[in-house]
Amino acid sequence: MTERQNRMTTRLSVLTIVMLLLAAGAARAQTARTGPMMREKLVHAQRVLEALTISNYEMLDRESAALSRIAESPRWAELKTPELRGYTDSFLKAVADLAAASKRRDLDSVAANYSTLVTTCYQCHKHLKGMRIAR
Repeated sequence: MTERQNRMTTRLSVLTIVMLLLAAGAARAQTARTGPMMREKLVHAQRVLEALTISNYEMLDRESAALSRIAESPRWAELKTPELRGYTDSFLKAVADLAAASKRRDLDSVAANYSTLVTTCYQCHKHLKGMRIAR
């Protein structure tokens, strides 16, 4: 493995740990409807990381499509408030960019877009946490 691949793997591992910590902290704050959906989203995001790490483009395509379907499903509807729309739009753009990079077979872009995806999740969860604390 090259030094560049090692750095990318390390960064992606750190992002995954952040996602897991966020999911653990957010799990207590999830509603009955959104909790299972967010856990499903986390599973697919972890599979994207796995596919990226092993250069499995078929898995990348499948998992990015699954993430897109989750955000477009009726279960996501309660998160489509005017206040949260920007987060949803950013998430969908990150997923679309990730899928496009996968189709181009550009792993460096997939990694960058995965990072953006994780960041959008983090920003939304941070916002929601702040809203709950303020209440």
